[in-house]
Amino acid sequence: MNPSLRLLRVMEYLMAAGQKPVKQIEIARDLQLSPATVSRIVRSLANEGYVLMTPEKYCVRNFRLSRNVPMSEPYLASLDQLMRDISANYAVSVEAVVVTGFELFWHSCTEFPDASIAIKARPGFRRTLAELDPLARLYLSRMAWEDINSALLPGGFFRNDINRDIVDATEARQIIESAADKMIDFDFDGNHLGVRRFVTLIDDDSGRFMHMLSIAEAATPVRDRKAHIAELTQVLTEARATLKAHITSESANGTDTHAAPMARIG
Repeated sequence: MNPSLRLLRVMEYLMAAGQKPVKQIEIARDLQLSPATVSRIVRSLANEGYVLMTPEKYCVRNFRLSRNVPMSEPYLASLDQLMRDISANYAVSVEAVVVTGFELFWHSCTEFPDASIAIKARPGFRRTLAELDPLARLYLSRMAWEDINSALLPGGFFRNDINRDIVDATEARQIIESAADKMIDFDFDGNHLGVRRFVTLIDDDSGRFMHMLSIAEAATPVRDRKAHIAELTQVLTEARATLKAHITSESANGTDTHAAPMARIG
């Protein structure tokens, strides 16, 4: 484990402990680090004011540490394998998309298997939620209209088709609220770049949003439209069930999906 990762693990440990004082020897034991290493890290953190030391040499954190992308390392590994499997089995690109503020953020994706289309979105790509594609519709449909109205300037909403027409507030609200009862949404005719997406939303057992899972493919004609929609809907339904089962398993085993795996504390 490199020095930066050791520092991060100690900070995560202290974060998970909350305001409960912990001994350095406990940190060393639970993280399988040498007491000397933990002592150096804690001393550095204390010197900078991030850790408070009690007279009995207990450590109390004086910082907050959290992830904007709320997924644990085991969950990310499971998600990555699932995405690769779907991509290989169905010749599509699979995307994990999170939300930062009022923008979509592509966390990860698989390569599209051929050059029939050039998908612009890559890991790190950001895009406004004002473009009412299936990703934006699903996410915004879980929010109160008052919050959307105040943050996204409804007059600025626009369609994601080839015309990209501006949508007024009344119609934007209707479009968004029509997705409220959907677990999967799609734009079969594709966007202005010729990309068709099927999307589902992944949340944890408490209903907190984690990310969206999207299948992207070329918006080309298919022999049986209904069968194609049914197939990819089933793929996403099963993928969502797999990911939800992983989330539930982590919760049952005392591992927080929203934080890195660590010592059995907190």
